This record gives sequence, C-alpha cells and structure tokens, in this order.
Amino acid sequence: MAKENVVTPKGVLVYPHLNKPDTKFDKDGVWRATLRVPKSDAKELVESINNQISLNADNVKKERNKEARVAPTPYKDDGEGNYEFTFKLKASGVRQTGERWNQKPILYDAKGNLFNPKDIIWGGSEAKVAFQPSPYFVPSIGAGVSLRLKAVQIINLVTGGNDASNFGFKQEDGFETKEDVNAEVPLEETTAATADF
Repeated sequence: MAKENVVTPKGVLVYPHLNKPDTKFDKDGVWRATLRVPKSDAKELVESINNQISLNADNVKKERNKEARVAPTPYKDDGEGNYEFTFKLKASGVRQTGERWNQKPILYDAKGNLFNPKDIIWGGSEAKVAFQPSPYFVPSIGAGVSLRLKAVQIINLVTGGNDASNFGFKQEDGFETKEDVNAEVPLEETTAATADF
C-alpha cells in the first residue's frame, strides 16, 4: 500500500536544495527543503509528527522489550514565533543488484502545474511541502521520524540572478538598451545581495 502524503501549511523556504542535490556530506546527494511556518499555523502538523514519534518509540519498545529513547524532532523552534521543518530525500544510490537509481522531488507552481525551474529557487520563496513521515530507530540516537520530501508547491518564487527587481528596481521611463545581453557580475559584487539566503 502506498504511503499517504502529508501537506504542510504555507511557509517560507530556508536554504533549499531543490535545483540540484546537496552533496556536501553525501556524495550521492540529498534534496533538502527547510520550511519556516508560523507556530499558529503549524500546531496540527507538530502534533501529528509528535504522535508519529511516540508511536514509533512504542513499537520499538514492544519489539526490543525495552524502553527506546526518543530521537530529536525533525523540526525546531526558531525563537521568533515559527517552527522550521526539515525535509530530505536521498537523490541516488545503488540497489543490491548493482543497479543505480535516481529520484527527485516534484515541483509545482501556485496553480498546480508542473514546474521546471530555470533559475535557482532561493530562500525566501513561499511554498508548501508534501512529505511522508518515515519512522526510524538508531540505538545511539533513538526512535524518531524523518520527513521524506516528495513534492514542493512554489507559491511565490524568489530567485537569484541579475534581474533588476531582485535589487528593488522598478520600470521607469528613460534609457532602454536594445541589446540582448546578460552582463556577468563579479561574485564579490553579488555576495552582499545574496548573503541573506
């Protein structure tokens, strides 16, 4: 039986890896999305995750006939009235048969259309996340639940690049270039603009 997807309330993405997987600590790559949701909107989601964790700890206790410690939650309080939920999906691996597999989360726009981003999805983008709770038990960590990333609906997209609106400029009457150029901006000049993401 297929696992049921859970959809989060609307929140803001923090350091997402949705254009390409994060390979910093895993050479096979991990797709990541951290979603910041106001506590007032996240109450039901937190209760559901906590119930899943308790259920997993009870199951481990029955199987091992001893108490299982509870692993850290896949969300944290950001100290500013929000919870930050962490979603992950392994990007690739090798089956026991030696066959290599790949997977990635599905992306949708605000209207529910499939979305293939040309620009990098930045932190600050407004989104909802579809995930599957995945129980685990590691003796040194405890019984917990990870949030397996399945799909993301981008409601308001924030991207990088040299688009004038990223710097707060609006269209004005006046000079307009007729050339179709995308000037390269040195990295040191863009660092300040991207530091918050």
